[in-house]
Amino acid sequence: MPKIQVELKDGHLHPVTYYDAERIEDYRCGQMFNIAPTGTRSNPHHNLYWSVLRKVCRASGLWPTEKHLHHELKLVCGYYKTTTSPLTGGVIKSTDSISFDSMTQKEFSDYFEAAMEKLAEVLGCDPTDL
Repeated sequence: MPKIQVELKDGHLHPVTYYDAERIEDYRCGQMFNIAPTGTRSNPHHNLYWSVLRKVCRASGLWPTEKHLHHELKLVCGYYKTTTSPLTGGVIKSTDSISFDSMTQKEFSDYFEAAMEKLAEVLGCDPTDL
């Protein structure tokens, strides 16, 4: 799950996107948060990805949560590494991270496009239109 993102405006913290505001509503009043400034990757683009996943899950019922859909998208788009288990000899697939530290904006944009194309194939519509 992405971190909830806020920006400082006029001395107050405000959600960056609708998805951030929606996620904040999931917490009880008085909840404490740790915050840290972010780098150059696009926060709104990252949050758009998670917002689309959340809407797809709710509209389709095909995945229980956006985390499940995210994991499957990384696998189907080829964002994983394979290793061999030293215990069983079986193949293990470990999905890559899309964190701000792991992907540049260009790499994330490429992943985002691939993920939206896969979702469009499955859903039969543009997932960003849900």
